[in-house]
Amino acid sequence: MVVGFLDITTQRQALATVAIATVLLALAGYHPTDLDAQSPGSVSDVPDLSGNWERRGSVGEDGPVRLTARAIGFREMFDEALAPRYDCRPATAPVIIRDPYNFRIEQQADRVLLRYEKDDVVRTVWLEGYGHPTPGPADFTMQGHSIGRYEGDSLVIETTKFDFDPNGHVNSGNVASSTLKKVSERYWRVGDRLRVEVVAEDPLILLEPYSFVYEWGPTETALAAFNCVPEDARFPAQFFPSKYRDPDWVRLPQSDSP
Repeated sequence: MVVGFLDITTQRQALATVAIATVLLALAGYHPTDLDAQSPGSVSDVPDLSGNWERRGSVGEDGPVRLTARAIGFREMFDEALAPRYDCRPATAPVIIRDPYNFRIEQQADRVLLRYEKDDVVRTVWLEGYGHPTPGPADFTMQGHSIGRYEGDSLVIETTKFDFDPNGHVNSGNVASSTLKKVSERYWRVGDRLRVEVVAEDPLILLEPYSFVYEWGPTETALAAFNCVPEDARFPAQFFPSKYRDPDWVRLPQSDSP
């Protein structure tokens, strides 16, 4: 009977110790029930995609880019000399993803930074589960608003809220993108290579979404500053005819919409 009493007393003391420790942890800001799949508490489950990457090229065939009549009309009337890239406007996704320059992935606790050598672009991907503010109805920006999450061995990114871009889908050929553009990216590793599958949607411009898969290899080379100079960027545009249209640049099928 004495042994039983000592056992119960010991158990009560242990429970009291646990309770006190829990209170102290809570006061210190530790809340185990607040942890979710994207929190630092599960960092071991996050795939390692960080580092500098240099392009290897497309994997397989790209999906067709089929345009609406509206998009074809814009392409036909647009003058190449008006393209904002000749005024140092940076490229946006999905165009910048396949530009022939290195880029860097930096994985942080609540966000992922994609740093591009091309145009010195930095895209911020806000990871789900951290209470980041969402953009308002009129908060359209050049690079859009990107949210991300980890799914198994992949980083999934969805970007919306782009502003209008005359070259937002295809750089050569002047395929514009509207404020309804949505770009989905899934990054994962295949050995030492990094791959991404990209799907672009834009109901005002595209008859259907198009997709492609792209690949990079690791590199120790640091990113170089792009340092676009407006006068140099604008220089080629002075040689374009007022109505610039080179059939060799445009290899997109015509719309079959009414």
